[in-house]
Amino acid sequence: MDDQTQISLTRAELKSLLEEAVQDAFTKMGMDVTDPIEMQRDFQHLREWRVAAAAVRKKGLLTLVGIIVAGSAAAFWLGFKAMMVPPS
Repeated sequence: MDDQTQISLTRAELKSLLEEAVQDAFTKMGMDVTDPIEMQRDFQHLREWRVAAAAVRKKGLLTLVGIIVAGSAAAFWLGFKAMMVPPS
């Protein structure tokens, strides 16, 4: 078949070919296309994991920044206090 050959398909034949191609692609990716509700639940579970991981990452970064700021403030305070109090 060359690039100039035209193929005539009915709407039903085209729909059938497309459905078969999509099901084949999903099956190759390891998805069960026979139960779409279960597949939606799987995707929802993955979304919840992704959102939870993003929240943990955000809170962890905020905690790290808090520790650094608190440590810097403590070091500054101790240095300032040592500078202001005369040695005994």
